Amino acid sequence: MTPKRSRLCFGRQWCDKTMSNNKNQSIIKNIEKVLNDKVSYKKGDLFHVVSSITKKNKAIKNLTNKNKTPFYVFDQQALDSSIDIFLKAFQNEISSFKAYYAIKINHHPLVVKRAVEKGMGLDVGSPREIDIAIKAGSRDIVYFSPGKTKNDLLYALKYADIITINIDSFNELEKLGTLTNRKKKKIKAGIRIHTDQYGDWKKYGIHINDLKSFFKKALEYQFIDLQGIHFHMSRNKDATFYANTIKELGTYLKNNFNSSELQKIKYVDFGGGFEVYESEGYYPYKTPQGSIIQTVNSYNGEKSTFDVPYYIRDAVKISDYAKKIGQAINLHLKPIINATYYSEPGRIICNEAMHIVLSVADVKNKNNVVLDGGVNMVGWQRFEHEYFPLINLSSPSKKETGCNMWGNLCTTWDIWGYYCYANRIREGDIIVVPNQGALTYSLAQNFIQPIPPVYKI
Repeated sequence: MTPKRSRLCFGRQWCDKTMSNNKNQSIIKNIEKVLNDKVSYKKGDLFHVVSSITKKNKAIKNLTNKNKTPFYVFDQQALDSSIDIFLKAFQNEISSFKAYYAIKINHHPLVVKRAVEKGMGLDVGSPREIDIAIKAGSRDIVYFSPGKTKNDLLYALKYADIITINIDSFNELEKLGTLTNRKKKKIKAGIRIHTDQYGDWKKYGIHINDLKSFFKKALEYQFIDLQGIHFHMSRNKDATFYANTIKELGTYLKNNFNSSELQKIKYVDFGGGFEVYESEGYYPYKTPQGSIIQTVNSYNGEKSTFDVPYYIRDAVKISDYAKKIGQAINLHLKPIINATYYSEPGRIICNEAMHIVLSVADVKNKNNVVLDGGVNMVGWQRFEHEYFPLINLSSPSKKETGCNMWGNLCTTWDIWGYYCYANRIREGDIIVVPNQGALTYSLAQNFIQPIPPVYKI
């Protein structure tokens, strides 16, 4: 369902005066096409998220009785559940499967160590993250980042017995090969690829059409055990990207590698990038139609109104990802290679592993409330664009009320949300921002306010 456009001021007369040539007339038609598109967006609410938090009311309040807000809550039960669901889904569909938790999404020791305890390997992107992984007790690490320096590679070689390096380029292959020859130290490696469907993700790896020549070049370095192929793209709302890349990879290998060369491929790493099912939303002005409406109305000094407060971010269940990826592997790769399949989940694992707890610091009026923490806790103005249900644990409600829930930073973009599940809001009330375990703690910054502590329930 498209947002309402009743207040859109986008007059043809204005367009004709400012856009008179054919090119600009084409732009006008394209804008009108976007506005008239019948595309639908997922509506509904996220009250199930609210319910999951209110069940933990007592445990969270026990923390607030002992500790000053704001703080992060580490929710081990939720983390365990996410790991179990993920592993079960893929192990059911792929006979030889290994999962590596992506540390970059949340590097807190409680999260990383628990992932290891639950049987996951770790995916790292720097020497710093190698240290985090080793400190957490990991003995199975995959390492990828673009532009690895000589010192980065030397550091990885110190732990060559437990690290697999996914190489990013021909230059990096030469750099690593020179170092391994000098050190006389063998290391397992893979090569990251991209295809024409990748867009900006072409920043990473080599084009799939260069895969044959890369494997040939690797033969020049006796201490590099090149045995894997890696690909990745983030925020995939379904399994289409994975299935398409697996199909293209299978076709390429079948047409370009002989049987002995195929036997050298021991793993295929399809990365992570799985969206979390019905966990968050986004505001109507983040849709193509809504963006145009918001821009034009803002230009004319008018407020935009939409028919829903937010849309739910579209994604399939993790079992659906696993099923479609497993089917693609069985169809396109399993007949030609005997490989183990790696995945590097991050967001899907730790999204629900942390929540943020704040208190109401000041009630300006019924429409404006200031909380005692700011969005420096998540590192950026996330909630201007992304919606998460805010819950007043001191006075919860089954319905949301409209209210600007501001942070305490000296910026206007310091907003936690525009609605709250609350019967009323008073100074001192406890407010929870759920499911803040992914790309929040790791991006947090000491901007005006310090980064708060983490407590476990």
